[in-house]
Amino acid sequence: MKSSNTFRVLTTLVAVFTLTLSTDAQEVNLVPNGGFEDTNINKLRTYGQMVEFSMDWFSATEVAADVYGDGAKGEKVAVPTNNYGKQEPAGGLCYAGFRAYSKDPRLSRSYLEVKLPKTLEKDVMYCVSFDISLADLSRFAVNEIGVVMSDRKIEQPNTGDMIRQADVQQKTNKVFQFLDGWETFCGTFVGTGQEEYVVIGCFGGRDNMTIDKVKRPLGISGAQMNHAYYYVDNVKIIDIQAKSQCVCAAADERDMDLVYGSSSVQDVDMTDTEIVKSSSIYYAFLKRTPTGAGKQTISTLAAILKANPVMKITVVGHSDDDERNEGQVNPRYKMIGKNRADQIRRMLEAEGVLASQISVSDMGNMDPASTRDNDISRAQNRRVTFEIK
Repeated sequence: MKSSNTFRVLTTLVAVFTLTLSTDAQEVNLVPNGGFEDTNINKLRTYGQMVEFSMDWFSATEVAADVYGDGAKGEKVAVPTNNYGKQEPAGGLCYAGFRAYSKDPRLSRSYLEVKLPKTLEKDVMYCVSFDISLADLSRFAVNEIGVVMSDRKIEQPNTGDMIRQADVQQKTNKVFQFLDGWETFCGTFVGTGQEEYVVIGCFGGRDNMTIDKVKRPLGISGAQMNHAYYYVDNVKIIDIQAKSQCVCAAADERDMDLVYGSSSVQDVDMTDTEIVKSSSIYYAFLKRTPTGAGKQTISTLAAILKANPVMKITVVGHSDDDERNEGQVNPRYKMIGKNRADQIRRMLEAEGVLASQISVSDMGNMDPASTRDNDISRAQNRRVTFEIK
């Protein structure tokens, strides 16, 4: 009996260990030295020594990149207290820093760059994230912070601002102004099979940025500097299957309530058949209950079908690409198109339409109304349409 119990315990341990390995294997960080822990802290004395003492990372311009460490030789780059403020690492002993904006001509923007061990895979979705904290003695906080993905090393041969469209940006393009601790930047990126370099910084033009003044926190001594300076830690790039696996915080989730326009646009001289064929009902992301406009369309269609008892229709459910991806990781949404169509069928029957007049089909994301890659186009694809049999 004792040996049997031992066998069961060992089997359980093996199963747990295997599950742990499997889970960890799904979240492999592609960024080398993402926490900046591979840094020779004992030799770290001042700003701009990242290339000299930290592995893998360097600057994308001629402004040298900064790294900070607990136990650094110089107070300017010490942890937790340094010349720009006080901040404990998000993890480990080190973090990096970059200047996103400056009103002082002596202080230029800086950019953190790293080479990935291998290029990103074509058509694979990645979650790009890092922890970020505004330095206490920053007088300003800004938006337009992002990540540029490149197929080649970026080497801007001057100290000027790097103005370009970031490949990854927080969905709301928020002003990062959290001082007391860390918040998370994150966004998704679909690889083309060529990206090998990653650059973190502020890429907005000064005339187009949001620049907020920040009060110095209580308990922090020293004069505020005329810049927006940020600490960075835990840089990660992880392959994912659905956008819901890359959410920074509840406030940063995609616009769940975006519904495309009205449900139907019809002329007064249309026939009943034309009205049915032109009708569409649109949905919020992952929702299957129609809005008020959708319910009005259902009432209109119910009246037509009751007045034409020989008319038969097919209710066709559709989803967008993101919903399809969500269905691959969450069974609840696997048949979201069909669920929408079934809901419309039930609502028509509740208004007195004969069950024999209605059938249901599901096109999923295979018949998009729009193929553009933006929120409005995706909203156009989240719909139910109607066909005459």
